[in-house]
Parts: sequence; C-alpha cells; structure tokens
Amino acid sequence: MKFVNYIDKVSEWTGIISMWMIIPLIMVVVYGVTLRYIFNVALGWTYDTSWMIYGAQLMIGGAYTLLHNGHVKIDIVYDTLSTRRKSIFNIGLYASVVAVMIPLTWYGIKFAADAWSVGEKLSTTDWFFPSGPSKTIIPLAFFLIGLQSLSEVIRNILILKNNSGNSLRKNHAT
Repeated sequence: MKFVNYIDKVSEWTGIISMWMIIPLIMVVVYGVTLRYIFNVALGWTYDTSWMIYGAQLMIGGAYTLLHNGHVKIDIVYDTLSTRRKSIFNIGLYASVVAVMIPLTWYGIKFAADAWSVGEKLSTTDWFFPSGPSKTIIPLAFFLIGLQSLSEVIRNILILKNNSGNSLRKNHAT
C-alpha cells in the first residue's frame, strides 16, 4: 500500500504542476491576441508557445485525472456492477492500460531522443523552436499514466483480497 500511496502522491503533484501551467498559458494567449488584434502584430512564438504549454498541461495532467477518476467511462454499465465486479473490471482495464503504456513510453523515449540528437526544430512558425522539449513530455506522460494505472491495478487487487467495498483511496486534498 505504501507503493500505491507513493504513486498517488506523484500523480497528485503532476496534477498540481499541470494546474499551474494554465497561468503562463493564459498570459501567452492574452499577449498574442492583444498584439494581433489591437496592434496588428503577429508573433509566431506566441502560437508555438501556447500549444506547447497546452499540450504539456494536457499530457502531464493525465495521471492526475486517472487518480481522481476523471476519465470518461460508461457509467450506465459500470454503476450496475457489484464492488467485486467493478474491481475485476478495473484490474482488466488498468492492466491493459499498463500494457499499452509500456511500448508507448519506450517508443516515445526513442522519438524524443531522435529529436534531441539531430537538433530537430519545429517548423509551424518562423520561430523554429527545438522540438526536443515538447517531444520529451510525450514519454513522460505515458510513463505517468502507466504508473498510475499500475497503482489502480494494485489498489483493486487489494480490494478483492480484502473483500471490502472500501476504495482504499486516501484523501488527496492538498
């Protein structure tokens, strides 16, 4: 259970980081929109920066969303299941997610490493920012989602083992 709590704390902190990323995102977007529509000046870097921050925020927040059961599922079916069947369903679901996240993380690392090694640049605007930082977020996000999914597998195995209706979830309020 200590391992599960540690993973949950990591996911909680990545969620907090993701939440705070909204502030620089808003600042960049407001700055870019103000320059474009009030002063008729378009800066490419504001577009690149906004999608990079938003993409990082979205991906890094995935494990946090999983921790707090915020991803979409078909509640009509799920809610009819007993606690035991929900746990069995969750184990299968999250074990599948772990199985998918392992190769995605591995290939994401290769994808990011290639971008870093050749000095790849983004060509969406004339800014030509290095793509390595953005591409590094991809395997990190897959790893964090896989780790939180592993936590959910362990948590649900413990629920089955203890034969309890308890979710074994601590309060994650900070």
